[in-house]
Amino acid sequence: MLDYFYITRGLQFLVAESMSKNAPLFNDNLLEKLDCDTPDDDADIALSITRFLRFHPINEFEPFFESLGLKPSEYNHLLPSDKMFLNEDAFLLENYNTFWIYGIGLKQMGKIFKEARGVFGYETGVLASKIKAFEDLGLSKSFVSRIIVCSPRILVGDMNVEVGKALEILKTVGIGVEWVNENLSEEEDESYDWRSMHRVLSLLRGLFLNDSELCELIKKHPRLVFEDSGEWTLFLAGFLTKLGSSKSELSSFFLKFPEIEVKKCVLNLRHCFLFLKKIKMECDEIGKIFRSHSSWLGACSLKKPRTLLDRLSVGTRRLCQVIQENPEVMKKWTMGLKVQPLPPTGEEETSRLMKTQFLINLGYDENSEEMERAVKKFRGRGSELQQRFDFLVSLGLNEKDVRNMVNAFPQILCQASDLLEAKVNYIVNELGYPFSIFVTFPSCLVFTLQRMKLRLGMIPFMEGKVKAISSLLGCSDKHFVSHYVNRHPDGPKHWEDLKKQILYE
Repeated sequence: MLDYFYITRGLQFLVAESMSKNAPLFNDNLLEKLDCDTPDDDADIALSITRFLRFHPINEFEPFFESLGLKPSEYNHLLPSDKMFLNEDAFLLENYNTFWIYGIGLKQMGKIFKEARGVFGYETGVLASKIKAFEDLGLSKSFVSRIIVCSPRILVGDMNVEVGKALEILKTVGIGVEWVNENLSEEEDESYDWRSMHRVLSLLRGLFLNDSELCELIKKHPRLVFEDSGEWTLFLAGFLTKLGSSKSELSSFFLKFPEIEVKKCVLNLRHCFLFLKKIKMECDEIGKIFRSHSSWLGACSLKKPRTLLDRLSVGTRRLCQVIQENPEVMKKWTMGLKVQPLPPTGEEETSRLMKTQFLINLGYDENSEEMERAVKKFRGRGSELQQRFDFLVSLGLNEKDVRNMVNAFPQILCQASDLLEAKVNYIVNELGYPFSIFVTFPSCLVFTLQRMKLRLGMIPFMEGKVKAISSLLGCSDKHFVSHYVNRHPDGPKHWEDLKKQILYE
């Protein structure tokens, strides 16, 4: 193969040698195509290959790309449709030689080709001039070679300017290119965006007035700059800023940054934020916790809210109160730690007694199994359950009827009074149904207000086919659309208009 590429095809010896030695898959495939018996020795193999190549020209781009370390799955779609021979693409070979002369190896060229393929199509002298632009920044040849391999896209456009800005900030705070060189990675899955790195360095420079302090921070946590080119650090700063953190609080946070990946820190903080939202903590209170405790929260992987509420045997209100009194208690609730139930409070005991009395008034026997099951079904404080019950009675319903309603559907009293009122007003005042509808069909109060407005808003298009709203609210979406929406010519349009209207209410 070396003779073929070098002597027959006239390729440069460097290219021919590389293609013949570093393309084993291509060579194996070529051997499989030989139309002859199994050769007995190397001479027979060479003769068979020579005969085959004499009448079957090969696509030279295949062994060329493989010699750069690319797999067939990575280069098959890159094979030119109008060329088979490397000499037909003069710029490709010229830029290949430019990289080689500069000390960039084959596998490194393969990485450059995958990330910045257009570089190999530069016209004569363009690539050399771009490389020289980095040397004009005062950088050594070895360092320029290193950053080209680590971030091939710097050869596209005027990225030398961004590289210069980033390195200038580092130089100002006392960090030289030697340290940068040590912390850059040439791994295939690692590539750097110097524009993003310049942004994060500018951010950190704005937070720290003391250059030596910033220098110490970057050297201690280089991942703040290099991990995903600083993108996670920028995201982290934006996240904490939206929660109200000041510049001094941000700088304090970074000085206490935990010894973990920046991405992991961001994900932990995000999970903590969603955790506190899930237990219905006020936004101002969440902001206070994050402004003072983000450094250790970023290192903690909290359990899921539902799991924690069950293990602690508390409700969301009590949990919020416990966290606000001592946020560091969350350190005991991380993944892998055993959680003990919180001690009961007098307030909880009073609420349980009120709930028990409320259920006795509904007709449950005290200390019975039915009573225990009902305590779990009727969620909420005892006083709230009684208040919601009294509200339904105040509508003019018979107390016995309301008792039967909530016994059949305890979920009715698991809603706030204002939501119950909104549902009743819609059914009675807007649609004109009598209060007795809640006695005959109490489960209608369990459905969401949005579902009510969407389903019952289609009644004018049903031409008197519906006798009870239970059939409208209780059926599946698929059944409702096929039986009530699509049967009217204008039904689908009105259905979509209703959805948009309710969505933006």
